[in-house]
Amino acid sequence: MHRSEESLLERCMDCGDELRPGQDTAFCFGTTGVLCEECALRRGGSYDRVRERWVVAPSYHDLESDFD
Repeated sequence: MHRSEESLLERCMDCGDELRPGQDTAFCFGTTGVLCEECALRRGGSYDRVRERWVVAPSYHDLESDFD
């Protein structure tokens, strides 16, 4: 991986997996919070692949105070 690509990686606030902006489906919240698709779905979120948007937000309030 090129160094400039490495700096673009983010980590899921729940499981810690690396996310690639623009490539992985993720749910963003607050100023820096992000959940990977798997964690967002497990937390009750629903993603519309046709419209490419979250139609139901996942529960992230237990993470909000640490990462907002």
